[in-house]
Amino acid sequence: MKEVHLSFQEDKLKIETDCADEIINKIEEYININYLKHNLSDSLIPRQTVSNILLVNAVYEILSLEKEKEESGERINKVLSSFR
Repeated sequence: MKEVHLSFQEDKLKIETDCADEIINKIEEYININYLKHNLSDSLIPRQTVSNILLVNAVYEILSLEKEKEESGERINKVLSSFR
């Protein structure tokens, strides 16, 4: 069980996951930045709902970037191996 600390609410999001702390920190940062960026403090939507939506977006975006990074790494390794 991991906790995501949110700057805009007292409660923490608790996530059952085996993700590395680095990924959890990226998710936490994404949620906090986007909450402020989109000025969601005046929203009529409850903060918990906003948190959950941002969590889903964060996980999708971060995992997509990680997959892209892995795929790029594989391509780079193939190119490097052709020089050996």
